[in-house]
Amino acid sequence: MDHYSPVARATRFVIYVLAVVVPIAIALAVVGTTPSLLEKVPAEHRDTVAAIGEGAVRLSGGNGGIFRSQEANAADTTIPGVPRPLHGEWAARRPEDYPPPAGLAAGHDYSVHVTDDGHVAHWPCEHEIPVRSFHAPPGSEADLAWAVETLAFSSGLPLRYLGPGAEADRDGEGAISVTYGDHPDFWDPQVAGVGGPAVLPRGLIIQGAVTLRPESVNPIPGDPWTRSLTLHELMHAVGITHAAPYSPEIMAERSAHPPQTLLGYGDRFALHVVGCSGSATG
Repeated sequence: MDHYSPVARATRFVIYVLAVVVPIAIALAVVGTTPSLLEKVPAEHRDTVAAIGEGAVRLSGGNGGIFRSQEANAADTTIPGVPRPLHGEWAARRPEDYPPPAGLAAGHDYSVHVTDDGHVAHWPCEHEIPVRSFHAPPGSEADLAWAVETLAFSSGLPLRYLGPGAEADRDGEGAISVTYGDHPDFWDPQVAGVGGPAVLPRGLIIQGAVTLRPESVNPIPGDPWTRSLTLHELMHAVGITHAAPYSPEIMAERSAHPPQTLLGYGDRFALHVVGCSGSATG
C-alpha cells in the first residue's frame, strides 16, 4: 500500500482516533460504574459519565465483561426478559421499576416487602452482610451454611455465614441473626420458623432476624425439610414475602409435599428485585 495514498492516510487517521478515543471511553466507563470514583466527577457531568458506564456494562453483557467484576457471589441472571440494572451503592427502588417476565404474577408467584412510602425493602450491596447462628442444634449449621450460600449466589447479596455468634452480636446492625429457640408465634404448632428485616423509610434494610423452632430442625445435615425451612426464613430476612400457598416456590405460604429445596421461577425473580445485580433506578 502507498503510504501517501488517500486510503493509507485514512487508515492511519482511524488508528490514531481509536488509540485516543478507546482508552478515554474505557476510563469513562470504569469511572461511571464505580460509585467511589463517580462521586469525584463534577456534578454537572456525573449523569453523562454514569450513562457511559451503564452503556458499557450493557454492551459487555451486563453480567461480567471488562467493566464488571466476576464475583464469587455473582447474581443468577438466568431469568429472561428482566432488566439488567447496575451493581452500585444503595438507592431506593420501586416495584414498578421491576416488571415481571411473562408468566409471573406479583402477589401470586412472588412478593416482596414494600414500605408504606412505596419502596422495595432491600439491603445495601457494597458491604458484607454477616449471618450468625445462636444456639444452633448439633448438625444444623451445615444446612444454614448451605442456605446462606444458595441465597448469596442466587441474589448477588454479599451474604457470608460466620458461624456461631456471641451474645453481643445478636440483632447487630448490618447483620442477620439466626436463632434456634422460642418465639411468640410458636404458640401455633404449625409455625416452624419466622423471619424478617428491620426497614427504614425508603426501604433500607439495616438488620435481619430469623428464629427457627429447634424441634423442627433435623440433626442430620441435608434434610430437605430443614433446608427448605431455613432458606424460606432467610428469604424473609432479605425482604421477600409469601407467594401463593402450595405454589412451586420456596416462598409459598404453605409448602407442598415433599418440601422444595430448589428455587422456583418466582423466587428467583423476587431475589432479582431485592438483590445485588443492582438497582433499576441507579
